[in-house]
Amino acid sequence: MSEQHTGDPYGDRPAPPPWGPPYAGQQGDPADPRSSHSQPGQPADGRPAYPQPGQPTGQPTGPYAAYQSPFPQPPGQSMGAEPSYPQGTADPRQTPPGQPWQPYPQQPGYPQQGVHPQQSPPQQPPYGHPQNAYPQQPPYGHPQQPYPQQVAGQAQPPYPQQTLPAYPQQAPPGYPPQPTPSRPPRGKGMTALFVALGLAVLLAVGGGTAWFVARGGSDASGDAGGAAGGGAGGTWDVPLPNANSMDFTSGFAYAGWLTDSAVVRAQRDGLLAYDLKSGSRAWGIPTPGEELCGATPELTGGKGAIAYGTAHLCDHLAGLDTATGKLTWKIKIPAEKPRLANSRLVPRIMSAGGMAVLYVGDGLYAYRLSDGRRVWGVKADLGCSFKDVNANGDQVAVLMTCYVKGQSTVVAVVDAATGKGVWSRKIGDVGLMGSVLSADPTIIRREEGDGNVFTVLDGKAGKPVEIKTGKVDMLAMNTVAFIDGVLEQRRYAVHGGRLYLATFPENVPGKLRSVNKALAFDLATGKQVWQSSGTQDTMLTYVRADDQGLLALEVGDRRDLAPRLIRLDAATGAAKEVAELPQKYGTDGERARVFERDGAVMIMPWTSVATKFAVIHVNTKED
Repeated sequence: MSEQHTGDPYGDRPAPPPWGPPYAGQQGDPADPRSSHSQPGQPADGRPAYPQPGQPTGQPTGPYAAYQSPFPQPPGQSMGAEPSYPQGTADPRQTPPGQPWQPYPQQPGYPQQGVHPQQSPPQQPPYGHPQNAYPQQPPYGHPQQPYPQQVAGQAQPPYPQQTLPAYPQQAPPGYPPQPTPSRPPRGKGMTALFVALGLAVLLAVGGGTAWFVARGGSDASGDAGGAAGGGAGGTWDVPLPNANSMDFTSGFAYAGWLTDSAVVRAQRDGLLAYDLKSGSRAWGIPTPGEELCGATPELTGGKGAIAYGTAHLCDHLAGLDTATGKLTWKIKIPAEKPRLANSRLVPRIMSAGGMAVLYVGDGLYAYRLSDGRRVWGVKADLGCSFKDVNANGDQVAVLMTCYVKGQSTVVAVVDAATGKGVWSRKIGDVGLMGSVLSADPTIIRREEGDGNVFTVLDGKAGKPVEIKTGKVDMLAMNTVAFIDGVLEQRRYAVHGGRLYLATFPENVPGKLRSVNKALAFDLATGKQVWQSSGTQDTMLTYVRADDQGLLALEVGDRRDLAPRLIRLDAATGAAKEVAELPQKYGTDGERARVFERDGAVMIMPWTSVATKFAVIHVNTKED
């Protein structure tokens, strides 16, 4: 641990205990109406160690680094109070009895928070590791202790009876025949989507424009939005608060970003940015609500968005400018309460077309990152339910199951900036675990026996390209017990007509670690191009795919194998070492987002499982 990473990341204030009440405010902070238990400036034990802005030797500075809220307070109203409405005017956020739910209007409001009792999660099995500083866990890819989980895209509300033109009941080549269950009834929504014979027609219903939705994963090779350049800096790390705790939610990262001068981590208690050159804290923003509960996976022009609320309701969205380290707007968003006790149900947030695209409940909503304006939104209707959704580039791809005189599966692609339909296509049954792997290009995944089939679609007629594989690694790297709904991050990348996957992890004989190999497939032909060679017996975490091939981190083992940054050749898959990292950081990159720029490697673990660092920065070009 670097000496500079000490003190409170947001200034001198008490840190929240695991699942405990939120931070109390201090003089100069925005008023905090959430807690009646904490007093401003009240000390707390067990405060996590963090660096202070511009302090290389651990000298604390003022609260939040003089953070000032950019939002004016309405006259006679505190920062956290509910907005008032003229006499005789109904609160627009409330749904009148017997009427369909509508999204919240876009009014400048401030969240009203409350103090809710919180409980600690059950303990997880320790990581098989002789060092007591790390909790034990089985090798990656092996069975974990089960927890009750919710499956996004299921348990959709029924729809009343409606007669619509039926789809052709034969499945396209390569897909299994589909069952014909009874059609569920249809209900009312913001927008109705008709799909007939592969053609989509949008019908506006009572304000707002159209389309559909569900869950998915994002491209591991996506640009973090940071500009190229900036100093490589030295080698430093930031300790993870409560790293030795069994509460893995406290150190969970909702997103990690790389800007031109800093690496930024979005976690439950707020946003923390660390200078790439010095490792000192550049800026920090405490969560505007009781806790942060989501973030865009990527930045667009240095701008992103975060979701926040209470432990029981994630119902606000705020814009972030990483150039200034300030929040730029705040709005209310639709939210769902968790169905399981002690769990958090958070929105699935994606980035595409300059929008924060949110999947909440049975609705999909797009908010402009520049000003927070909701540009479009839709709910499932007319006998269809959302199965999965993903967004990247300029597109949103939606996988739907429709019930019109039988069951059909439809893929529809939407322009992320406008919400207008680009194309739609009926496909065969994708099974229970069918998902949208990528929106641009559009790739649909389904399981087939012990293997997988990845279907590449472009909206054109004819048989689509299919990539058939054995058992590949589709496990999410960023899942943690009691947080449900996040955009899942998996080991794959798409670039230049290539799809890069990873083999399912296997045990390394005599070692407490796993090993995998990289796989490359041609999106035009569906054929495998290569399997990686020359790699060590350890897991690979993908950094990015580019014209030269695949840049990856061999995560290593802190006991006996140093991590390596390697380049897998685009034509052959042969590994070439780019740099070796300190052995003490072995394993930390196994479940992490990894960046590289100008020889500097940044590792940001998603959870505190088997790691004690929030951020690791290694300058591989240091003398």
